[in-house]
Amino acid sequence: MTYAPDSTIINALSCSQQHKKALRFIICGSTGSGKRTLTGLLPDQSKMLFEGQLAILDAGAKKKETQGVHNPDSVLLAEGWSADHEQTDAAHSLFSADVAVILIDASKGMLTQSRQHSHLVSLLGIRKVILAINKMDLVDYSEIVFQRIVDDYHGFASQIGLEHITAIPLSALHSDNITAHGNHMAWYHGATLTGCLEMAEVDISRGEAISAADAPASVADQFESTIIWMHDAPMFPGRSYLLKTGSQTVTATVTDIKYQVSMGSPEHLAATKLEKNAVGVCNISVNRPVTFKPYNDNRDMGSFILIDRVSNHIVGMGLLHFALRRAQNIHMQQVDVDKAARAISKEQKPRMLWFTGLSGSGKSTIANLVEKRLHAMGCHTYLLDGDNVRHGLNKDLGFTEVDRVENIRRVAEVGKLMVDAGLIVLAAFISPFRSERRLARELLEEGEFVEIFVDVPLSIAEQRDPKGLYRKARRGDLKNFTGIDSPYEAPQTPEIHLDTTSMTPDQAAELVVAAIEHKMG
Repeated sequence: MTYAPDSTIINALSCSQQHKKALRFIICGSTGSGKRTLTGLLPDQSKMLFEGQLAILDAGAKKKETQGVHNPDSVLLAEGWSADHEQTDAAHSLFSADVAVILIDASKGMLTQSRQHSHLVSLLGIRKVILAINKMDLVDYSEIVFQRIVDDYHGFASQIGLEHITAIPLSALHSDNITAHGNHMAWYHGATLTGCLEMAEVDISRGEAISAADAPASVADQFESTIIWMHDAPMFPGRSYLLKTGSQTVTATVTDIKYQVSMGSPEHLAATKLEKNAVGVCNISVNRPVTFKPYNDNRDMGSFILIDRVSNHIVGMGLLHFALRRAQNIHMQQVDVDKAARAISKEQKPRMLWFTGLSGSGKSTIANLVEKRLHAMGCHTYLLDGDNVRHGLNKDLGFTEVDRVENIRRVAEVGKLMVDAGLIVLAAFISPFRSERRLARELLEEGEFVEIFVDVPLSIAEQRDPKGLYRKARRGDLKNFTGIDSPYEAPQTPEIHLDTTSMTPDQAAELVVAAIEHKMG
């Protein structure tokens, strides 16, 4: 049997080398498939690739490594990318790749990771695949083994929309069919790997969006998207990240996970969160409209990365599908009586006093005392207490990590409305995660959010245990209890730090009121 490359990938060179343009391609392979051996051969033996860009997808990788051709972007699909210029460009190269090299170990055949990588390639909109079946030397260069793997791959690829596939048998160890055919597989008459890559003519660039007047790019602040999650910590609806698409950077929140994509089949799975390496179709909301085009129409304007706001690491990548209808139909209504006018009428500066700490630290007691003092001073206040809001606004929420995120998101939004009404809002919640407290802060203007850390060691909080919750948690009767089987992330730079092991609730309240009076003055 004769094997020749697919005509949609390999086109005859019809122009001179002076017109050769940059190629972006990715190499995907399971652990031990020979990715690094292969990429190590490319720089010295494939001079035509010097203008290309290479990305490596490796599900088993733990850190960024430097590989590639003529200092292109080279990245790993793993946690811990820093969202600096180099790594942002690296992620961009994944979205804009034109060809994917799917590397399979001939001695192992199709593996789960091979299917996962192929599904990811399909999601990224890459339709040209080079199926590089490596380590043919381990199967005595068998044409039968090669053909069996090719048939298996075509059967799976047809289910996920991959049609243009060129299969090449390789032995990276002996350099067979990489830049030259070698002497071991006379039955193969197709192009070499570098031959396939050299003959792909493409032109990719990125920059500002310029649209024709009769076909403008869309602008929206809510989308359906596909998100590829890359961090050890799961992604939850309601949590805030930075979203970067092209030259635009905005704050984004996943409002709903519609379903998780099964990477081994077309099946859709129900999900309340996305774990590392999971792919989900989600609704997202951004804090201001962005210019975009659907990923299937324009991969540069329809792709994005998600960045953790604390570590500045890239934690996910995504594809924009379409603007949600409500994004087009709902607009902010301008009003004449604004927050400034309400604040003047109340003769106070509105703000949110956010009390956070372990259960038993004294948050609610201190917040109640602070409100009494402020009320006696003539201030207009309202106290939002963690237990109280769960009797009404948040009565439908439990205590899983997903529900805790949503609990604080709702409270923060309500608090924002109350601050807009000109009130001094006191919020007393465990609020164990920094990301949600940061979300509450960012909803308000500079200086309006005051984080008050009511600090007490876990051992002291357990001794107090006013509601008997720690005892229940220790017995296993109360799951997901902060400090026992769910973490508490202490504030790093709170505006006010109260050590309740060394002061009474009255003393703590006086300290808070004094600090607020100073700020108000």
